[in-house]
Amino acid sequence: MDNDDATTTTRTDTAARVTEADSRFANELREAVQRGDLIAAFQPQFDLETNRIVSVEVLCRWLHPELGLLMPYAFIPLAESSDLIHAIGRFMTHEACTAVAAWRAAGQRVTVSINVSPVQLGSDEFVENLLAEMAASGVIPSDIVLEITETTPILDLEPAQARLRTLQNAGVAISVDDYGIGHSSLFRLELLRADELKIDQSLVKSESTEVRAHMAGVIEFAHARGIRVVAEGVETAKQLDAVTALGCDRAQGFLLARPMSQRELAQRFDQMVV
Repeated sequence: MDNDDATTTTRTDTAARVTEADSRFANELREAVQRGDLIAAFQPQFDLETNRIVSVEVLCRWLHPELGLLMPYAFIPLAESSDLIHAIGRFMTHEACTAVAAWRAAGQRVTVSINVSPVQLGSDEFVENLLAEMAASGVIPSDIVLEITETTPILDLEPAQARLRTLQNAGVAISVDDYGIGHSSLFRLELLRADELKIDQSLVKSESTEVRAHMAGVIEFAHARGIRVVAEGVETAKQLDAVTALGCDRAQGFLLARPMSQRELAQRFDQMVV
């Protein structure tokens, strides 16, 4: 066997092992969804004028029996390439609606943001499930914000727009997440008639003059259209000062609050001065 043949065989064997590992991981994820091994974590979002919690993003975690607590980037792409994203979406919608109903009952008026994959927008099931969950939990639609995560493009745009419009007409807000990476654009912001724009942490962390000027232009563009701007991934006081000076309306990140359990967040609410 010459070197080229050997290399081809090695690559084939490696690809086979990767495929087998992905298949096994997918099966584990499917079992985790069925067993209820997924966890909802909650990260507060702060108003930059009042420094108060005004919204909470619900984030998915997977408590893997061997690998421990896995972040979304470790399994959501796999879920998007299969039907599992819909089951995960139903779980997160339920957790979000249950949480915001509990907060409202306790006198805390905050909204909850739910991450939505473009894959979910390809089915009427998502809309039907969200409307049903809101009705069952007694949640007011204006308490819900849908963050459109564009790790993959929205392939069938017109039906997705129609589904989002149905929810917007009911009172649900639409947020374009992770601006600055992926497929997000200002054109997409207008196309989806977004109520909110979240600037990705890669831009927030940059100290480049060009990046800051770009952010200022984006914020001005959004504000001129009545769109709220949120800075993501704020980790230092310097970054917080910068996004505040640029005119962001809200911020979230480890500097302000890390993702936490619903119980921990309830304690955080109790500590807030009314």
